[in-house]
Amino acid sequence: MTLFRWTATLALAAAALLAACGGGADRTKAQVRLVNASSGYAQLDLRVDNEVRQSGVSYGNTAGYVEADPGKAFTLHSAGNSTSLLSFTPSVSARKHYTLLAYGTLGAAKQVLLDDNAGAPETNRTLLRVVNAAPDAGALDVYLTGSDDTLAASVPQQSAAAVDSVGEWLTVNSGGYRLRVTAAGSKTDLRLDVGALTLSSRQVATLVLTPTTGGVLVQALLLTQQGEITALAPTQARLRLASGLSNAGVAGLRVGGTALFANVTAPAVTNYALVSAGARETVVTVNGTVVSTKTETLVVGADYTVLVYGSPSGTPAVALLPDNNTLPTDRTRAKVRLVNGVVGLAGTLSMSVDFSPVADGIDAGQASAYDLVDATTTGRVSVVAAGEAQALFENLEQSFLAASNYTVFLVGSPTAAVGIVRKDR
Repeated sequence: MTLFRWTATLALAAAALLAACGGGADRTKAQVRLVNASSGYAQLDLRVDNEVRQSGVSYGNTAGYVEADPGKAFTLHSAGNSTSLLSFTPSVSARKHYTLLAYGTLGAAKQVLLDDNAGAPETNRTLLRVVNAAPDAGALDVYLTGSDDTLAASVPQQSAAAVDSVGEWLTVNSGGYRLRVTAAGSKTDLRLDVGALTLSSRQVATLVLTPTTGGVLVQALLLTQQGEITALAPTQARLRLASGLSNAGVAGLRVGGTALFANVTAPAVTNYALVSAGARETVVTVNGTVVSTKTETLVVGADYTVLVYGSPSGTPAVALLPDNNTLPTDRTRAKVRLVNGVVGLAGTLSMSVDFSPVADGIDAGQASAYDLVDATTTGRVSVVAAGEAQALFENLEQSFLAASNYTVFLVGSPTAAVGIVRKDR
């Protein structure tokens, strides 16, 4: 054999060996990918040892795995910002793959490192684990069922997945499923309903539950180990009816041709109901007569209150109010707001809790911004009209629980105003 042929043979053998060992990857480094599951940060950058390794990663996306030296400091940044949101040194090993999952709300970013080195299951089986990365949703149950199966007759695949938790690996049969997520222990408090989820034979995947704008409903990402990311988007919003009609008027609500609430006698606030998101015809009736027909755009994952108020014999007013049911940023306190459903006032409404102002200048048909108040069992709530000394509504022993949301509705007429304090969460 000539020297040229011998050298060429060695080169080919070396190339084959390198390919068998994972191509040109540096075997002294770990392989890491950043996945953005955050509701608070549209795009994120990952730096390793102060060097940008992945940039502009949006929700549910990643640029693939990048090399990282074990023992080096990682920092997460809002895209293009030099100030770090988080700084940490993850435990990673050379020649191993990891997903760095970033999640949380604005000002409260979190991260968890997922090991992407599990062995594949048998043929026709899938390995699945659940991560609850929805900080405001609480503990959740995850169901994988047939498309027409009822939850009443079903058992959750993952029970009570706590916020910030990474579940154990579960072995499930491969195939098509309907994915549903509920509040832990509930068969009726539905948070996500995805009609078609496909789990492939020998697939290893992580189901990440992520937040929506309303704080209660969730969405999801399916992360295939060392593979693609699939967004599992919700299609619903939540709606409730607040009837502030005078003279015990009876209200009803139809959305998209479906009767959502009927025979709601004022004053009353219903529970939330799920509706299909998007542009929906919203019809409000009072004492059986249609008083409002509008096409409203309902955002996926959002919560709303339809407020109907005024005199049934006159021209009742209708307002669609967005509800922010994310939990208080300070979990030791409560969130509270004021909704003005009083017709005939000369001015606006204001509210104080324990003599501290929490809402001011709220017109009829409007809601105040949320404010934080201290948790208490003896809170003093006072709602007054502009220019008036006498409160229209007052409660001297109002309970506000920590990590809870409240709405104070004032409805009726100026001479017969009624206050409704509703614990929204």
